[in-house]
Amino acid sequence: MTAINRRIVIFGFGGLARELWGWIRNGKDSALRERVAAFVIDGEPPADPYDGIPVLTRDDAASLGSVEYLLAVSEPAARKRLSAELDARGWVAGNYIHESAMLGVNLSIGRGTIVFPRCSLSSDAAIGEHVLVNGGTAIGHDCIIGSYTSLLGGISVNGNVIIGESVLVGAGAIIYPGKTIGDGAIVGMGSVVFRDVAAGQTVYGNPAKPLG
Repeated sequence: MTAINRRIVIFGFGGLARELWGWIRNGKDSALRERVAAFVIDGEPPADPYDGIPVLTRDDAASLGSVEYLLAVSEPAARKRLSAELDARGWVAGNYIHESAMLGVNLSIGRGTIVFPRCSLSSDAAIGEHVLVNGGTAIGHDCIIGSYTSLLGGISVNGNVIIGESVLVGAGAIIYPGKTIGDGAIVGMGSVVFRDVAAGQTVYGNPAKPLG
């Protein structure tokens, strides 16, 4: 089965997964919409479909054959674990970039990355694998965003910022140009980051300061 004909499953059934389906359903790409075959979850699925889309377990989804998956889970560690498990099943990580996103030149976007509406990804930025870029987020020129990182919406990542792997950045945060945020760090909602953030550190506030 070729990639263009491969059926798509949305892994997850929380708010993020239902938002993702809404953007696909109401978008202009009818071919993409028609390829979505199911939501897939761990645990007991609901009996009824959601907006006409069935909710299946991983084992039930095996009946769909070779599928492309969109990982609709926001927590970075879960994204890393689940992507490895789904890859091991022979499923193929897909990308979703909403039609309203503004994309620069010399931009690289890794497999499995999801970009929601009204985002801008500037020239010469490098976005890793399985990154979540939620709505209204702006990523400046020459930024590097590590794999499995979640940018939770309305975020301003200014030019030359480096964000490591599995970082969680809360909605509305602002990252000052040229700063580095280490692997596994957490930046709280609405925070303004003027200084580098160490790996594993949690910062919050304006200016952002370590918690604890």
